[in-house]
Amino acid sequence: MLLANDFFHIVHDVGSGKLRLNARAAGLGLAGALLGELILNNNLHVASGTLSLTGAQPPADDLGYRIVRQLVADQQSRSLRTWLAFLSQSALERVAVRLAREGEIEPVKTRKLFGSSVRYLPVDPKVAAWPTDRLYGLVNRGDPLDFHDAMLAGLVAVTGFTKGVWWDGDAVTLRHIAAAVGSMPMSMREVLAHTEAAVGDATLSPR
Repeated sequence: MLLANDFFHIVHDVGSGKLRLNARAAGLGLAGALLGELILNNNLHVASGTLSLTGAQPPADDLGYRIVRQLVADQQSRSLRTWLAFLSQSALERVAVRLAREGEIEPVKTRKLFGSSVRYLPVDPKVAAWPTDRLYGLVNRGDPLDFHDAMLAGLVAVTGFTKGVWWDGDAVTLRHIAAAVGSMPMSMREVLAHTEAAVGDATLSPR
């Protein structure tokens, strides 16, 4: 399981392949998920809004490897907010390419009068629905969440998509998510906090 793959499936409609979340929020959520993958793989550490590489073996995954190489190449800028903004610009397309290579989705381009749009149809709807169904069940039952699932639930929350997963959620749901997020390593909590702030800024400012 890769964090950004799961988040991608959660914010896309299983039937239509269309985004269910604002594109800017989705991009920032995916950027946070990609950085979260590197933290979970022990490649990345975050402290006081600054990224630092650990020197661990780069991920076997091609996308994660490329992001590590980008970080290595750019020694001047290690601001978490800067990298969230940078990665968010292409995160949707890059994760879609990864999922297409893995045979999980099929991009479908539709021509319009002014440009075109892309839908990402799942090859197997059950596989695409599983991250949402699994996360919904874990939180609703009050099950303990590992760091992957806690980060995933946190990203859903900070991008404003809580009702997209827990449509019948209440204060107990939110408390369980908050408790799981609070148990995560500081690096992951920083990514969530800065993602939430970036989503808030994106909501307030027009393109």
